[in-house]
Amino acid sequence: MTHHHSPFTHAIRVYYADTDAGGIVYHARYLEFAERCRAELLRSIAAPLATPEGHQFVVRRSQIDWIAPARLDDLLLCQTTVSSVGGARVGMTHQFFIGETETARIAIELAYVSARHRPVRLPHALIAALAAFS
Repeated sequence: MTHHHSPFTHAIRVYYADTDAGGIVYHARYLEFAERCRAELLRSIAAPLATPEGHQFVVRRSQIDWIAPARLDDLLLCQTTVSSVGGARVGMTHQFFIGETETARIAIELAYVSARHRPVRLPHALIAALAAFS
């Protein structure tokens, strides 16, 4: 049986500070937007951004494709899906849209680490909660 899950969706308004001299979203801002989307996804499943023990996600790798420009006052919809979960790593894809037009896509690999930045196995409950977005 195949389960189809929905992506997590979060809206981001483009402000003046997000744009470059040409009036379009500055390329590095998409990494910040992706982090906001990940934080909101984790919040939606009641997963702390950092545990009392200091366990947290850190970005291990990212790949960005810029597809179409976004401009001041655009409303970007970030759709986040979980592409892989295993051990101490999570893969996510963040796709950004203005209406039906995709503006950017970011593939991120996260590592779950201790306060000493050593890999830590993902808790089973977190794995199960992330599966809803696969």
